[in-house]
Amino acid sequence: MRTNETWHRGFTLLESMVGLTIVAMMLIAGMPSFTTFLRNAEIRSTSESIADGLRLARSEARRLNRPVSFTLAGSGSPDWTINIFNPVTGLLLQPALQSYSRLEVGKSARVVIAPNNALAVTFNGLGRIVSPSPIVTPNLQQVDITSVIAGEAKTLRIFVDDLRGVRTCDPDPALQTMMPPDARAC
Repeated sequence: MRTNETWHRGFTLLESMVGLTIVAMMLIAGMPSFTTFLRNAEIRSTSESIADGLRLARSEARRLNRPVSFTLAGSGSPDWTINIFNPVTGLLLQPALQSYSRLEVGKSARVVIAPNNALAVTFNGLGRIVSPSPIVTPNLQQVDITSVIAGEAKTLRIFVDDLRGVRTCDPDPALQTMMPPDARAC
């Protein structure tokens, strides 16, 4: 038999407010690292897309035994297309074999290219880079992918050459000085 015992279920208003305050403080403390994580994920996705596009252009050139061009959109945009290049007319054949739009991953990735006026690279039927470039611009050699939003986002770099193929690396100087050498370093 129960006598004057009080059974309390649930939380009081004060306990709920304290719990919500603690959760809110944890979210506020974690928000900067979460946004940096999202920016870095977007940069990684964009760099993987560009590197995969370059590899696809090279393999399509081998498969078709024809010149194939990988072209960036320019103006810092990571958009790209892959087209068959017609050496007789000097034009890219339409429709594109493959294309990529920045809207597929995110809008805050920015591309910086080297040399500055390079937008494309053309691969011959053997998968080698056609040099000098048959397109008006010089061959694309290096692509840096950064974020347009200021913060702690990491920059990634893609190299395109015949010796090493298409290679993605991290240009952070701290990685270059590590012992043993870090494989991610440029």
